[in-house]
Amino acid sequence: MKRILSRESLIRLLLVVVGIVAALVVGEFGLRAYYALSDRDGKYYVWPPNMQKVFRPTPGTMPGVGGPTVFRVNSDGIRGDELTDDFEYRILAVGGSTTECLFLDQEVSWSFALQKELNNLKGPKVWVGNAGKAGLSTREHFMHMKYLLPQFPKVDAVVILAGFNDLIRRLIEDEKYDPLFLQHYDYWEPRLIRGAFSETPYYKGKYRFRTGYYDESAVGSLVVRLKYLYSRRNLVQDEAGNIFVNFRNLRKNAKEFVDDLPDLSSGLEEYETNLGRIIDMAQARSIRIIFITQPTMYRPDMTQEEKALLWCGWIESIKSGRYYSEKALAAGIKKYNGTLLRVCRAREVECIDLAAVIPKNTTAFYDDVHFNDRGSLMTAEIIAQYLRHKEPFNKR
Repeated sequence: MKRILSRESLIRLLLVVVGIVAALVVGEFGLRAYYALSDRDGKYYVWPPNMQKVFRPTPGTMPGVGGPTVFRVNSDGIRGDELTDDFEYRILAVGGSTTECLFLDQEVSWSFALQKELNNLKGPKVWVGNAGKAGLSTREHFMHMKYLLPQFPKVDAVVILAGFNDLIRRLIEDEKYDPLFLQHYDYWEPRLIRGAFSETPYYKGKYRFRTGYYDESAVGSLVVRLKYLYSRRNLVQDEAGNIFVNFRNLRKNAKEFVDDLPDLSSGLEEYETNLGRIIDMAQARSIRIIFITQPTMYRPDMTQEEKALLWCGWIESIKSGRYYSEKALAAGIKKYNGTLLRVCRAREVECIDLAAVIPKNTTAFYDDVHFNDRGSLMTAEIIAQYLRHKEPFNKR
């Protein structure tokens, strides 16, 4: 026999529901007011302005990286010097962690070293700002082109080192991967902006209520952000770099290594589309764009010592115990680099095939793809050697 709630119980239940709804409404508009008041100046920031962090890598964790190292951000939220009117040629470096160079000292990061190399040419005074951030793919690079670039109207060139994170996103998401990013742009844009920037401006209509899109409200977006941070609690990069020790142990103790990649067609098609749209955005603003292929340490004859430094390539979850082998990852990044080179040829856009010239060993890397000090300086030198034969550096 069904139990019928008493009148008093119904009233109490109704009061609870009303209280929850009222709290959500107050919280929603309270957060909106807070975000509006705390907005700095209506700008997008890749990193918190004027942030400085010192890293002290544990000896042996990152072969070829000296410490302690300093990561310094300017007032525009970009790693690099302050952008002043003294600079005659301005380059913005865009990419993921291999552009970010988080654990490398400011002057050793390839963006800063490139600035120094170009200024040694006695040509125009050059500024190179670093907008690289770990985990970002061409989806987020698209966000940087759309929202960050307009804040730097005098930027002359954009250099993009891309490919690896697009591959990794495709492999990890597997059957959940959505290759129709641009067709589902309304869904993806607010989510990608949250990943691409540490701070975003407040504007009317930024938060809204839509059935099935609760994370577009202020409360919902905060909940999603907190859930995201919690889910990545094991991925936070500590100042000693011990996270890499943990990651390497997980890969070392994997229960299965997979040599065969899934069909990458959908990922490669999206990558090509994203590259095309990025080129369109640069050309629409008359900005020179230069792509760089992604070098890695993967090769068929890797030593056991080199394999012990690898940690990327898990399947579905970092705790799954299943990883793609270095053979599979090498084949994957080769396809993405090949796509980049083909797109650049077809669109007559500049591309530096860095992957073809950087040594695939610990003289350049401290893990799968991240440059050590020497690798970063080599990268800067290679880019500088390319640019010195092009305008405006070949005029003087």
